[in-house]
Amino acid sequence: MAEEQSRIVDWVHLPAGVSDLSLWEGLHDAQIIAIQSNILARTVTLNLEIEHLRIFYDLPLDMQFLIRLAGVQSARVAKYSVWPGDFSVPKGVSKEEEARLVAAFQAKWREESVSWEDLEKSVTSEHKQVIDISDATLAVAENGTVALRIVGLFNYTTYHEVFLRAERLAIFRSDAGELSVSDLLKLGEVYWDALEKQETGGSAESS
Repeated sequence: MAEEQSRIVDWVHLPAGVSDLSLWEGLHDAQIIAIQSNILARTVTLNLEIEHLRIFYDLPLDMQFLIRLAGVQSARVAKYSVWPGDFSVPKGVSKEEEARLVAAFQAKWREESVSWEDLEKSVTSEHKQVIDISDATLAVAENGTVALRIVGLFNYTTYHEVFLRAERLAIFRSDAGELSVSDLLKLGEVYWDALEKQETGGSAESS
C-alpha cells in the first residue's frame, strides 16, 4: 500500500484510488492564449481567456483566468495527425452509433510528440495562435500532487493534448485574485445551465 501511494500521479499511470475530476464546465471553450514557464522556479502558468464567462458575468474586457502550477515535475504535449482515409457518419444513425463510429475513426489517428518549448513559443493571442480547449481533467493525490490533462485544437486545426504534473495548482482571476477549482466549475455550471434553458425555451417557442 505504501508503495502504491508513493507512485507518481500522472496520466500514464494514475495510482489506484486516485480519482479524476472533469473541468469541462469551467474550461470547455476556453482558450489558452499564452504559456509561461520558469524551469529554475519550477513553475508553469497558463493564461486563459474564457469569453463566454466574461460576457455572461459582465467581467472586465481584459480579464484573464490564470492556472499556475508550482513544483512542476513534468510538462509534455502531443499532437494528433488525423487519419486521411474516407470517413463520414451515415444519416439517420443513433447517437450511440455515431459516437462509436467517431471513436473508431479517432482510434486511427497517430499521436506525435511535440516540443514543449516550441509549443510555448507558438501560443500567442497576438496572431490568434491559441489552444481552444475542448476538455480538461484534473487528478489530485493524497499528498496534493496534481496531474492536469488538457485537450484542444491548436490554431483551430490540430488536436493537441497537454499534460502537466506538479506539486500544487492554483487558479486566479487577473482582476480578483485566487479562486478554487469548485469556484471555477460553479461559474461554468451556472453559464451552461442558463444556455441550455435559453436554447430549450427557444425551441419550445418555435415549435
